[in-house]
Amino acid sequence: MDRRISTGRTGFLLLLLVLMYILTLGIKALPAVASPGVTLILNGTRVDPAVPPYIDSNGRTMVPLRFVMEFMGARVDWVEDEQGIVIRRGATTLKMWIGSRRAYVNGQAFLLDTTPVLKGNTTMVPVRFISQAFGGQVEWDATSQTVRITLGTVSSAKQVRLTGSYVNIRSGPGLDYNIIDVLPLGTVLKLIEEITGWYRVQLNGGRQGWVAAAYAEPVYDNNDNNPQQGNNPPPAGNNPSGGTQPRGENPSSGDGQPPAGQPLGLAVIGSRPVAILAGPSPVEKQVDTAAAGSKLPIWQKKGDWWQVEMANGQRGWLASALAAFAPYEPPGGEPGGQQPGLRITGMTVAPAGDALQVTIKASGIFTYKTSRWENRLIVDVPGAVLAVPKGQETVEVNRSPLARVRLGQFTGDTVRIVFDLTGAARLRVKSADKSGTIFLIEKPSLNGSKIVIDPGHGTDTNGADPGAIGPTGVKEKDVNLAMAQKLAALLRSAGASVYLTRNGETCPYTLAGRAYYANDLGADLFISIHSNASYSPDASGTSTYFYAPPDTALGQQREERRRLAATIQAALVTATGRKDLGVLEANFSVLRNTDMPSVLVEAAFISNPTEEQLLNSPAFQARVAEGIFKGISAYFDGN
Repeated sequence: MDRRISTGRTGFLLLLLVLMYILTLGIKALPAVASPGVTLILNGTRVDPAVPPYIDSNGRTMVPLRFVMEFMGARVDWVEDEQGIVIRRGATTLKMWIGSRRAYVNGQAFLLDTTPVLKGNTTMVPVRFISQAFGGQVEWDATSQTVRITLGTVSSAKQVRLTGSYVNIRSGPGLDYNIIDVLPLGTVLKLIEEITGWYRVQLNGGRQGWVAAAYAEPVYDNNDNNPQQGNNPPPAGNNPSGGTQPRGENPSSGDGQPPAGQPLGLAVIGSRPVAILAGPSPVEKQVDTAAAGSKLPIWQKKGDWWQVEMANGQRGWLASALAAFAPYEPPGGEPGGQQPGLRITGMTVAPAGDALQVTIKASGIFTYKTSRWENRLIVDVPGAVLAVPKGQETVEVNRSPLARVRLGQFTGDTVRIVFDLTGAARLRVKSADKSGTIFLIEKPSLNGSKIVIDPGHGTDTNGADPGAIGPTGVKEKDVNLAMAQKLAALLRSAGASVYLTRNGETCPYTLAGRAYYANDLGADLFISIHSNASYSPDASGTSTYFYAPPDTALGQQREERRRLAATIQAALVTATGRKDLGVLEANFSVLRNTDMPSVLVEAAFISNPTEEQLLNSPAFQARVAEGIFKGISAYFDGN
């Protein structure tokens, strides 16, 4: 009996000692108390940071971030307003937030089992996660309380990635050189050479240009123990220890080329839904539809196509002309995006040859959306507040084609710029930087204009549509395309920017979507090319249609639309020698849904045996294209 009591007391005392020992360890593990016994060795060198490593309450070894990463040749940026940390080393970018378990490695999401903390003015982070995120090795010796971090070296850069929202590419290394291109955030360019403050880069078409180093960063090849090719994220399944990837957030690699870093930017869809295709070509099948106003992450670029990610995680391809580019804004906010704090601070108007130069001053680079209404050009700047002195919101100009420019707070976070016009005018951007954007208001001309050509019919999202078929089997869709392509070549040679709704069999848009495509592009003109048909094989001739009923919104453009149709009809009849059926008005979908002057041309009757053969003739197709081209030229000359 006494022995059992004695044994019980002994066990109770042992249990009490164990509990006290555990509690003592727990207290020592609190972040507020450093563990002086932890030794830190970086690439074989023992280091002693001012704030020593410690083991936190989750059993993770915490190290001073900036000390460790800068020792390893990384760049560390602190984002004050969001308590965020951005670390860049080679091709890898790691993003974390104080007090948050969320982290991103090259845009790929991870959940940590502990959180970064501030200890005084020093950011402390879990060593294993940050080391392995950059392909390093971590060894922990529990006996000696030593953590060893090994990171390989980083080779010289072969590319640069643009870090500004819209970056000027110049003809030489200096601000006095001409701007030869403007490229969006995230564009990756081959690096040719570097001088102080500037990179010389390879552009498309064999061109070369210069970009300021302040708006670009080197892209390296990682040569460490877990090499990553180019800009690829860490291989799936090789997650840094201490973090787990959230289910469903592993980005698909699309066509086998993994996404580079964080998304290159956002594709902002305009006022109408657009088709998302299976590949970067209009002949690919439609896999989804992007809603009007949606913002889709861009993961890849191929020519004039962006690979975007839908809300459900599915990826597909979007014609870049169908959306506006905006900087990427990850959850929680990141540096580099257009923030609601952007301020529009003033404007000036000055002559610039035959044009007018309107400078909108701002606290940073801004994105915008343009629209037209009656005799006004409208520019909306989202995420902005108006901060001009009272009484300076309007500048009276009274020089053709501009009456005045007005600034206003259109919504709580959108500034509206209104250009009141006295005649036909075109708006284009001369330059944009952190101090603001310079717009040019000028009279329309064919050179520099933006024209959408719609080859009627073809396979679209509703299925195959050959159009009318002639007596010998000639299909309207084929001759329409041939005439459109010849017209496009003529317009481009005259300096116009030309977009076709289809360049082959398939059109990625619905019938109305062809018009919405032109609207979202901000096109100056829309030309739809067709071949007529009749039950009577004797019906023949050429006609041109417009649509602008009075007392409607389109009625504001009635004279411009009618005049465009008239100049094209006159030139077309002269060029082809076919019967003149005149300028007609009809409520065609592509005409009633376009915001700009638009026409639908019926070149000839494919149902007429003689005109069918003409339409199928390359020589006649060229005459049709020449006639439409001369009509468009006459329209601009009339302006």
